[in-house]
Amino acid sequence: MKKYFLLALAGTALISCRLDDNLDPNKVLAEQVAPSLRLSGASTTAYAVQAGSMNGLGNAWTNTWSGNFAQFGNPFTTESNLEITTTYRATIFQDIYKAVTRFQRIIDFGNDYANYVAISKIQKAYYLQYIVDLYGNIPYTEAFKELENPTPTYDTDVNVYKGLVAELIDARKLIDQYANVPSQSVLATSDPIFKGNMSKWKEFANTVLLKYAVRLANTSNADGVALRNQIIAELAGATFISSDVTINPGYSNASSDSQNPLYFNFGKRTNTGAVNTNGYYLMTASDHAVKVLQGDATKITSGISDPRIASLFTTGKMYNATAAGGTVGYYGYPQGMSNDDYKVFMGYTVNALKPSLTNFSFLGGTFAADNGAMENGYLMLKSESEFLQAEAALRGYAGFSSDQSHFENGIRNSFTFSKTADASAYIEDIASKNKVGWTGSTDDKIAAIQYQRWVALINYNGIESFINYLRTGYPETPLATTTVRANKPWRLLYPASEYSNNSANVPVVNQADAFVKNNFTPFIYK
Repeated sequence: MKKYFLLALAGTALISCRLDDNLDPNKVLAEQVAPSLRLSGASTTAYAVQAGSMNGLGNAWTNTWSGNFAQFGNPFTTESNLEITTTYRATIFQDIYKAVTRFQRIIDFGNDYANYVAISKIQKAYYLQYIVDLYGNIPYTEAFKELENPTPTYDTDVNVYKGLVAELIDARKLIDQYANVPSQSVLATSDPIFKGNMSKWKEFANTVLLKYAVRLANTSNADGVALRNQIIAELAGATFISSDVTINPGYSNASSDSQNPLYFNFGKRTNTGAVNTNGYYLMTASDHAVKVLQGDATKITSGISDPRIASLFTTGKMYNATAAGGTVGYYGYPQGMSNDDYKVFMGYTVNALKPSLTNFSFLGGTFAADNGAMENGYLMLKSESEFLQAEAALRGYAGFSSDQSHFENGIRNSFTFSKTADASAYIEDIASKNKVGWTGSTDDKIAAIQYQRWVALINYNGIESFINYLRTGYPETPLATTTVRANKPWRLLYPASEYSNNSANVPVVNQADAFVKNNFTPFIYK
């Protein structure tokens, strides 16, 4: 038993419920706090990692965002030169483990709170999959025990996948057994995602299981192949999410902590109304992203303009070495270029006028709005579910069909999400574009799925697109001009804190190891 006092219940929602009439509210042991008071905080803190550091990394490493040299002296340095270290993005590993530990404390309550346990298992599997995909071997069987075991051993990545899939399957069984038991109901106020609707939680569990199966599409690992086949069998007759999976515990501008974490990290305004210079203006759209979306002749989309760009990025005035600027349109920094590089890139000398903020495109839509802090967060978009089903069907997974229909539905859902005009004309326009529309070889169609998934998730879940890029090689993702690396890293390095606090167990992985396929590379990529 963990004999420490609970000083505060983490989470953005204020909790005013009484714990128990027989408990001294000033001396509440952590294990005495019911799951109904834990779930919202666990859900919101976990999502904050996805929306923040993970999202930023993914949008950088898919060459979607670029450092804003018009505002900063040396932005997005590591994101561009790829010289990663044990301190780079360490909070991804550290903060996901903190959040999942909160889910584990709910799971520890057992079947007295069966639906809360099911929800926690689903989110545990959802978030830890990202950690496996980014790091490979990680603590699992001995993890989440806090002071009882602060130095857990590392499990192999495939065994963690197997364990998490088992937890998802168990969660579905718990929902089947307890969803309609009144005494086991989940309070709507405790669940910022589905408000206690267990049918929707089961659909999400099915969709996460499908994501595991698709992640395993190319692995040669025998256990991974067996696991993929097991998941496909488990999903026979399953239904998947029918709408975007949103989260909103009551996001507001009351404080920085209460803002939607997408907006807090990358939106235009702080909670006080000031300009979020170190977030919103830290990056611009990349030159690559803008040109792909506008159908530049150098890109695979040549001649096809994507109207979703209007919701993804703002417009600017073309740099022409004058204060007034030139034609209004979409303009991004080529990733890695400095101001002087950009001047030359645009046809001027290094002595020309410095580019300004007005010359570039920044994050659009909700991110550019003054009230974006109150908007929903998004764990998973409906379009992502459609693209998963399209890929499963295309790869011949038993029970999956209508690959083209799912692909086109994914595009339509993306257009709806971005509040863009009907997708039919765009789908017709790309019909003959290999690796963009539904045409060509199976590999071309796999590439098209990844391309359209990338567009659908731009700004919102960059890490998902980056992992799928590593898994499939698509979509086209140019390296920054400043890197000497031949490719993006296959993994992140374990945090320095692991080498300090758990040195007996953490694998010794160096920077060079991250850029080649070896025994440290996550198994889904080999």
